[in-house]
Amino acid sequence: MNKPRSYHASDQFEIIMPEPFDLSLTVAKPAGWHWSTPREVFRNETLWSGTYLNSKPVGLKLSAVNENVTVSVYVESQLTNNEEATLQTAIKLGLGEDEDLNAFYGFARNDKVLSIAVQDLYGMRIGRLDDLFGRVILATTLQMAPLKRSQDMMARLLERYGTRIAFDGHEVILWPKLSDIAKRDPIELRREAKLGYRAERLVKAARYLIEHPMSLKELHRQPETEAVKKVLEIPGIGTYSAGLIIGQGSVPLDVWSVVIMSELLLGREPKRPRQEINAVTQAVNDRWGKWAWMAFVYVVNDLPKLATIYNLSRLT
Repeated sequence: MNKPRSYHASDQFEIIMPEPFDLSLTVAKPAGWHWSTPREVFRNETLWSGTYLNSKPVGLKLSAVNENVTVSVYVESQLTNNEEATLQTAIKLGLGEDEDLNAFYGFARNDKVLSIAVQDLYGMRIGRLDDLFGRVILATTLQMAPLKRSQDMMARLLERYGTRIAFDGHEVILWPKLSDIAKRDPIELRREAKLGYRAERLVKAARYLIEHPMSLKELHRQPETEAVKKVLEIPGIGTYSAGLIIGQGSVPLDVWSVVIMSELLLGREPKRPRQEINAVTQAVNDRWGKWAWMAFVYVVNDLPKLATIYNLSRLT
């Protein structure tokens, strides 16, 4: 287990987000989704997290008063002016600055299911920091595994290969570096992180991304079909995993979520969930169109409330 490096305060700046905006709902979603890394800390309406900038680990502290977000930056070595500017842009996008929530809410208020979710989660933005390899790790560990098993694999990867940073009285573990996983023997990852067949896939994915760099920012600028095509070239990434990585447009349903969506939108529990994924996915896209991904995220994060109104067999 590597020891955390201590980082010092380097910079502080403010970001003014478009209304509506709720920092807590955006970075600490009710369903437990992380903003940058599963090992970030959210407490008393403040987030301690981090990211990599040109391979440099950077600690981040975020708090907000309404739409005014204060960001404190912690580093080991000083960032250049260009790096600071890049970081500010990444955080703005990571908080969902480019999302048109007002247009989505206008659409959602006319939908029986979404009208409930947007009222409960008003101001929640989808944005997450641009860490493509972190999403590849997430997607890979979710492949053909129960949630508890996936969480165990992610925890082992973070504990053994993540980057530990300490700042402002907190410790955060960043996702493993791309270059570190690329040089590992899959046998080691199978042994240390209990990844099974996913170990070879993850190493190959890391090596591929070193040779073919890409970012979520670049992918989101492309038409969805082109972005998906590019992500599918990463070893071990299939259509479902690509949807998780890109996080826009079409919704990636699995055996669990296909039951929820079928019961919410079609009023029935599917008899053979795996065989009905394509049909239910089509129903989701037909109903919500360009808002399908955002709608899906809102629904998943409002399931406890929706389960009091709808008969959701996986929750009730």
